[in-house]
Amino acid sequence: MTLLSALPPLPPHAVDLIQATDKAGGAIIVFDREDHIIGANHEQRRIMPCSAYGPRDTYRSLFWSLYRSGLTGNKGAKADPATWLANTVAARHSSPNLDFVNSYPWGRMLVSHLRLDDGTSIQARLDMKASGVDRYFGDHDAGMGVMWAVRVQREMRGLQSALDNLGLAVALVDSTGMPIHQNAAFGALLDAADGLTLASDGSVMALDDCDDLVLRQTLGHVATGAVPSCHVPLRRPGRSPLIMAVSSGTTPETAVLAVARDGEDDREIATVLMRAFDLSPVEAEVLAALGAGLSVREIARRRGVAEGTTYLQVKAVKVALERFEFAATDLATLASLVTRISAITRAPRPRAHDNRRLS
Repeated sequence: MTLLSALPPLPPHAVDLIQATDKAGGAIIVFDREDHIIGANHEQRRIMPCSAYGPRDTYRSLFWSLYRSGLTGNKGAKADPATWLANTVAARHSSPNLDFVNSYPWGRMLVSHLRLDDGTSIQARLDMKASGVDRYFGDHDAGMGVMWAVRVQREMRGLQSALDNLGLAVALVDSTGMPIHQNAAFGALLDAADGLTLASDGSVMALDDCDDLVLRQTLGHVATGAVPSCHVPLRRPGRSPLIMAVSSGTTPETAVLAVARDGEDDREIATVLMRAFDLSPVEAEVLAALGAGLSVREIARRRGVAEGTTYLQVKAVKVALERFEFAATDLATLASLVTRISAITRAPRPRAHDNRRLS
């Protein structure tokens, strides 16, 4: 029996929260208007085994069970449990939505509290490390709901799928250069210490000290959104420099690094999209045009087909992207994806015959 089947009927947004959290491996607990527990999934029972989760158990009894078991990680709860509990209960009853990060002995968890009109409340918890969310959000402490985190996680996985299928060496890093995701080509470049390597703290660094200083400054500006993109030369002894494009990532405080290798031919963005997402040539062409800012009507006119035909092709593209867990629900999302990949694939490439060093 699933958790949802054991609960009374819930509105769609509550069902979405439960399903998304459960799919992401998170913990869910549901209370009635009197704060009695009416449901909990397996993960909730696993991480907080101190309660029987029966009809006589409440939010308060669960808290005291956690407190006595030493499973309460919140500093305020440890210092003055009674006051903390009273304030928390008041906040839960007065706020329809609460999103925060809480600390437990086993780690930090992203918590979303949803209170419905009939008094039913749902708490969803997502372990930031186990789910990989901490790779995307770092040390942010507030404002990130579980649903938002899951959506961004899906989008990041879609972007990673695209990166893995690119011939370029590409990595997603945070503002300090710590890798969040890198494709095989980028890993090979680091292993060979070809213009780039890993510093002692694990962050990406340029071999040349001057280039590394420029890279650090560029990462800070791009990851924080001060500038959308920039290019950094990577000098190599006895060989022509590589050129690295640095562009803003999907989530705050992240950046995409794309390194152009010697002798690589320019790739049309449609060709890259076709290979990365297993699209037909026509679908890739339509998606590339969306990324270039064209409307469906303009694309149809350019290709000499009916507007309805182009809409069907866009629909086919969305279906194709869903196979890569990229939630392409609207044209703006599609265009955003193409813009990022386009910025990567159009990084300036050094000419094969140009052996001059940058001074």
